[in-house]
Amino acid sequence: MKSDIYYFTGTGNSLTVAKDLAKEIEGELISIAYAMGKGPIKTNTMVMVIVFPVYMWGIPHIIERFIQNFEDLDHKYIYAIATHGGTPGVTLNVLEKVIEDCNGKLAGGFLVNMPGNYVPKYGAFSEAKQKELFDEWRKKVKIIAECIKDGKQGKKESSNVLPSSLLNYIYKHTTRLSLDLDKNFLTDKDCNQCGICQKVCPVGNIDMNSGSPNWNGHCEQCFACLQWCPQKAIQYGKKTLIRNRYHHPNVQISDMISQARQ
Repeated sequence: MKSDIYYFTGTGNSLTVAKDLAKEIEGELISIAYAMGKGPIKTNTMVMVIVFPVYMWGIPHIIERFIQNFEDLDHKYIYAIATHGGTPGVTLNVLEKVIEDCNGKLAGGFLVNMPGNYVPKYGAFSEAKQKELFDEWRKKVKIIAECIKDGKQGKKESSNVLPSSLLNYIYKHTTRLSLDLDKNFLTDKDCNQCGICQKVCPVGNIDMNSGSPNWNGHCEQCFACLQWCPQKAIQYGKKTLIRNRYHHPNVQISDMISQARQ
């Protein structure tokens, strides 16, 4: 059965997961950011998979808007894969509620542990840890693919690190729900005005009208601009100066540009 695999990514983790799954189930890859720039979304396929990163124990804003912009969620088999660097929290619960509010149903949800990218709190994982996580994913993709190909429903993975009710409260009241997610981005003296940050921003939030990057207030805080800057010249506050950057080793800048809303 033909499948559409929709993905959103900042460092390439979710793109890699989407690509690997597409090979297993012969699905078509579709950038969520790009699709969102084309107006209401509709598909004739019966199976759709949504691949995205966990943001503060919940879903990125763009994922909620994406689901709300879908015209025909009824009677579809909707699967979700959430990539996470820390605890995934209540991500799949939040997603399921959004889907149900739009008259859809989550057929299955899966969690995939990948190297994290929340650079305000920590730097890149060690290469050994990255390899460990990539190896685990290569095993798990087979399991997820079989579930989707067989049309299995009802499986929703979860994390029990903290009670879901507490994480749900934190998610709803976090500063990530602010509309000012890019206020702490800045460039340092190493910026050479190459414009890569503008090109890889999936939601077109950066302009180079002044020669240097300017953030325009509709950031998803995916950190693509910071993680992919060749000069490491983009900072988020002061602590990122000493933190190593990360992006998936199998993903290229051209892949990131391809997903972006132009």
